[in-house]
Amino acid sequence: MEIKTLDKLPEKIIIPLRQHRGMVCEPLVKKGDRVLIGQKIGESKDYNSSAVHSSVCGEVIAIEESAHPDGNKAMSIIIHPEECDETVAFSPCKDLKPEKLAELIKESGIVEHYGMPTHVVLKPKGKNIDTVLINATSSEWIGGTFKTPRDYASQMMDALKLLMKAAGAKKGAIVLRIDDKESIDAFEGIEVDKKKLRVAPLVGSRRIGYYFREQSSDIVVVSQKRIYGKKILNFFTYNVTGRKVDIGCDPTDVGVAICSIKSAKALYDAVHEGKPYYETVVSIEGFSDNMEYIRVKIGTPFKDIIEACGFTGEIGKIIANGVRTGVAQYTDLVPVTKGTTRISMQKPEEVIRDESVACIHCARCVDVCPVELIPSRLAVMADQGRFDECRVLHIDNCIECGDCAAVCPSKIHILQLIRYAKDAIEMAYEDMPSKESSNLKLGCACGGE
Repeated sequence: MEIKTLDKLPEKIIIPLRQHRGMVCEPLVKKGDRVLIGQKIGESKDYNSSAVHSSVCGEVIAIEESAHPDGNKAMSIIIHPEECDETVAFSPCKDLKPEKLAELIKESGIVEHYGMPTHVVLKPKGKNIDTVLINATSSEWIGGTFKTPRDYASQMMDALKLLMKAAGAKKGAIVLRIDDKESIDAFEGIEVDKKKLRVAPLVGSRRIGYYFREQSSDIVVVSQKRIYGKKILNFFTYNVTGRKVDIGCDPTDVGVAICSIKSAKALYDAVHEGKPYYETVVSIEGFSDNMEYIRVKIGTPFKDIIEACGFTGEIGKIIANGVRTGVAQYTDLVPVTKGTTRISMQKPEEVIRDESVACIHCARCVDVCPVELIPSRLAVMADQGRFDECRVLHIDNCIECGDCAAVCPSKIHILQLIRYAKDAIEMAYEDMPSKESSNLKLGCACGGE
């Protein structure tokens, strides 16, 4: 798979100070300052935050609110880039103790693509992690160029050991996609502690525990079907480990830390090269029949990436992070962040404008739901504000894959309604007595008798 590099510098780089779920970083620079590649320009003392670095050399021309891919605005550092490759001094940091390794992850700005700082995933306060998983089912998201597939496998195995060390975990696994033959071939027979591993498929009721015993190793490589969705972590945890995560909890509550292929590569680069996280790989779809992959500097506006890919037609819609589950953008000046994985473009005639009609009770959404919910019923109750009943029907188990909306012949916005209800429940049940009605708390007069 070819990964291109965007070499042309944009007119401006927009680096949001909020690229994670924690507190917004405080700027470490001011207007008029000159910055270098890799220079830390934002940080927060809050444990749940992660540092922000410059991806270019240039002058800070503004610190102001700017468009963010999540659909809101965020305080951002805007830099006028220069044709210069000057960097801060990168120093490899090998043989670090677990506490120092976790601090390096925070200082290097390594964040999971779903927004959680990686050091928080590995060392959550008040919890113990015994197993680390690298979700490598999206191998196309990985930044960096590998001389051979074996080089890729070797680096990922090294990254897993580093993640395990930082977390204090004794066991770890790399999860590949079952149809990714190149990756499977790369990992097949790789040596760990002088033992050759084989890539084992997760079939039936077999989970990684079985292969830890069978291969007599604390590290294994397994394969499974790729799971799509924005909220896959709990489902992914059960599918790989067999551990059930209760509603309202996350994998760390059952001792599992899940890291992405991107964060694993970023950690490898931080330890072996001293590089912070300031570049990422995004996939581009919509301007040709084939998916394109391009390595870009964080802060690059979507507009410059689209132009570099040769898209010249009229654009009807730009979507960040997937057509099914992503966010439609109101401007093409929105920047790439650490959480950006895909940019999708649609021509005006490709934008779906069908109006929703009444549910015909075909149950197609039930058939495709990977977690066995009743999406049509949840959508109706969400639309009527009956959030308590949504909760009873386990709406929090939805992984937001979008399959239900994709197959709905009535064009009902099922996923959007489910998200609406989940957001309402999250706000309503915070620090609330268990018997109090969430509908009354929210002031909804349209349901919840």
